[in-house]
Amino acid sequence: MRKVLLVLGITILCLPMLFVTWLLLASRWQKMDPSTAHAPLFLRQTVVSVIQQKAGYNKNSSPAFDRILRLDPDNAVAWRYRCSFSAQSDAPNLKDCETAVKLDHAPADYYHLGRAQELSGVDPCVAEKTYTQAVTGTSSNPQPGLLDGMARTALRCGNIGASRAGFEVALATRQKRLTQPKWSQNDLVQIRKNLLADQESLIVIYHRQHEDLLAGQTCTAAHPNWKVCSCNIDAKGAASCTEAKSATPPASTRSHFAAP
Repeated sequence: MRKVLLVLGITILCLPMLFVTWLLLASRWQKMDPSTAHAPLFLRQTVVSVIQQKAGYNKNSSPAFDRILRLDPDNAVAWRYRCSFSAQSDAPNLKDCETAVKLDHAPADYYHLGRAQELSGVDPCVAEKTYTQAVTGTSSNPQPGLLDGMARTALRCGNIGASRAGFEVALATRQKRLTQPKWSQNDLVQIRKNLLADQESLIVIYHRQHEDLLAGQTCTAAHPNWKVCSCNIDAKGAASCTEAKSATPPASTRSHFAAP
C-alpha cells in the first residue's frame, strides 16, 4: 500500500513538470503539430496562447498565425490578424474578414471588413452598414478612423447626412487630440494629415448642402493662405483640394463633387 501511495505521490508531483515540458515542446517544435492537433481543445488553446505571445502582431507574424489556425481553426485573434493585414493590401480577402466577424463581433473586425469591402469594390452602401456596425459597437467615443470609413462610404452611397455627421465628429476628435501632450511627432503628423482630409471632405459636403459660409470657414481653417478652395471627391471617396484663382463664390470657397 505504501509503495502504491509513493508511486502515486511521485506521479502527482511529476505531472506539472511533464505538462510544462510538453507545452514547451509543443509550442516550439512544429513537428509535433500533427499530434498536438488531436489533443483536447483546452490543451491546443494553451499551446496557441504561447505561440501567440511569441509571435507578436506585425506583418512578420503571418507564419505563426497560420500555424495557430492549423491547431485551432476557430481562433478569433488569428482570423482578425489575417483580415487586418489583408484589408491593407491591394487585394483584400473578404472571406478572412467575414470569418473574423463571425467568430468575434468586435468593432475592429467590422472596421477591417468594411475596409476590405471598400477596396474590393463592394456596394458602398453595404460597406457603410459594416462601418456603422464598427462605430455603434464601441462603448464610448469611437475612433476617428471608424468614423472616417462610415462617412466616406455614406457619401458614396448618397447618405450625405450620415457622412457629414461622421466627418464632423472625426474632425472634432482629432482637433482635441492635437491639444494632448501624449502624442509623438510622427503621431501628430498623421493626425494633422487625417484632419485635413476630414476638412476637405466637409468642404464638398457643405457646398452640396448650400452652406457656403460654413464651407468657406472650413476652407480657411484647412488652407489659411488660400482665397478659394476647389475640392473634389474621387470615385473611392478620397477628397482633394486645390487653390482656385476665381473669387466668385461669396464665401470665398468653391467645391466640385465628382460623383463615383
